[in-house]
Amino acid sequence: MRETKDRAMRRISSSGDVEAAAIVKKTLSILKKHGIEADVIEYPHGDKRSVDIVTSKRIIIKIGRDASRISREEIEDLKLVSKILDSAAVIISESYFDEELEPGVVMDRSDISVMNPETLDLYLSNERVAIYYKKGRFFVKIDGTVLHRKRMEMVLSMGELAEMLGISRKAVYEYERETMDPSIEIAQKLVEIFGEEIVSRVDLRELTERYVYNYVNRILRTRVREDPVLRRIHEIGIEAARLRRTAPDIVGKVEDLRTALVIQRSHKDDNEMIERIANTMKICAKLGCEIYAVLTSKDMDREAKKELGDNITFVKKETLEDLLKSLVRR
Repeated sequence: MRETKDRAMRRISSSGDVEAAAIVKKTLSILKKHGIEADVIEYPHGDKRSVDIVTSKRIIIKIGRDASRISREEIEDLKLVSKILDSAAVIISESYFDEELEPGVVMDRSDISVMNPETLDLYLSNERVAIYYKKGRFFVKIDGTVLHRKRMEMVLSMGELAEMLGISRKAVYEYERETMDPSIEIAQKLVEIFGEEIVSRVDLRELTERYVYNYVNRILRTRVREDPVLRRIHEIGIEAARLRRTAPDIVGKVEDLRTALVIQRSHKDDNEMIERIANTMKICAKLGCEIYAVLTSKDMDREAKKELGDNITFVKKETLEDLLKSLVRR
């Protein structure tokens, strides 16, 4: 059932998106170079997936020829998966609004970090990929601990440094706490005062948590009100999200336990169900979640279950609630 990465690449290419397939190949090569295990996700078919690559470093990757052309639905799913499965999210693309992405600069697509393969290589090499774009401005990642130490060595108060920079004392405070980063202009002044040692490197996980997680918490509240299944899961005590452009139907989390539900849609969808489960298995193997296949109309045939192996639990729809309650009680 599990395909090799070469076969996966051929399937991606057959969708007509040769450029995206080339980016996938380049990205996999970079990950391999840095000793990071990765799997290609192939469901749904075509180029309208939210998740294209999952890695052992808990980085979820969406591939796009041009980051601006990725749909809102794909972005929403990517955000939800990253939050519930506790991972960093990144888009790898060669261009943005038809402009080539610059190496060493992290851009922004609806709060998701965007970079080209060369920047990914630099980032994984622990190079100082320090410049990122958010909310219409470029920022520089600063090491708050070093900034604080240097300021104290020069016997400067926060107010005195703020006056030198032409900003508020609160901004200096936030820089040192690393809850806010300076603009390029302010960062240049800081480097002139304290040296390049204060410049840090972008952390994909930190950017995801800072800009994506709070947003996800807001939209989850809305979706729980609108979706009776999600509402019941939340009442049981599991934080959960329904996905539209990703292999699992629902992903959930209770404390450190992460789960993925693949729900049978009809009595005729055994082959698609197997494909969705197989791709969910790839996701969970890298991101650490338990998989449950929810059977709504009939048992899948014995051969199909055998093909999927023992790493998945099959559960009937009518017993799902009892299962979820047992997960909360663990």
